[in-house]
Amino acid sequence: MAEEKIIKHAGDAARALLKKEHSWKKKLREFFFEIFIIVVAVSITLWFHNWNDHLHEQRLARDFLVGIRADLKVTADKLAEHRHDYQHTLDYYDAIWKQISENRIDKAYMDSLSGNLTNMVGFTFDNSRFESFKSSGNLRLIENQPLMQNITRMFTVTLPDRVASDRMIFEERRNQYITYIGTRTPFGPRGNSLISGYTNDPAIRFQIMWQRDLLNEMKDQKLLVAEEVGKLMAEIDAELKR
Repeated sequence: MAEEKIIKHAGDAARALLKKEHSWKKKLREFFFEIFIIVVAVSITLWFHNWNDHLHEQRLARDFLVGIRADLKVTADKLAEHRHDYQHTLDYYDAIWKQISENRIDKAYMDSLSGNLTNMVGFTFDNSRFESFKSSGNLRLIENQPLMQNITRMFTVTLPDRVASDRMIFEERRNQYITYIGTRTPFGPRGNSLISGYTNDPAIRFQIMWQRDLLNEMKDQKLLVAEEVGKLMAEIDAELKR
């Protein structure tokens, strides 16, 4: 409808100049009046179009923040679940290192649970929503620049680094186990290492101490990541309430 009116007024402007019965002064007055109406109409149309586009972009940004907040909640829950599931492995290392340090070996405990020597829960996360939004060039729609940068850092640095660290730790533990424990100790009926009789081996003692410290450090690092995830979720909550 707006385009039809603009075309009509453009025609009226042209016809105003062709009216022979009017003086040039009146012709120009009618011509510029029609031009003025066209300019106003075009301006209003453009303003409405831009306003509508802005609302659409705001909805896209809000939907993204709501979705990315949900993704972070899943990540936070997964980190908590991993810490809970992996605690028994940390407890095992703490217990057998204490036994070794105090020279009070509980063979049944140490051997029956030696599967913890190779146990590993690798961290993963879902970045599909972030990557899709980024590849579409829509990160610019997040007007809160510090928030946008924090989200970008979380999904391109913090979380990928955690995945890479877990993978590196797992590979190191597996290689060290094969080299210093698995090939030096016999296996029980369930395929578990009968490590209790070899705790005087310096290499095995060192690996238990080293892996214990490494896994506790990994736990601390995951706690820090979980804290960063929680802070970012709070930032998003604050932005959504604006």
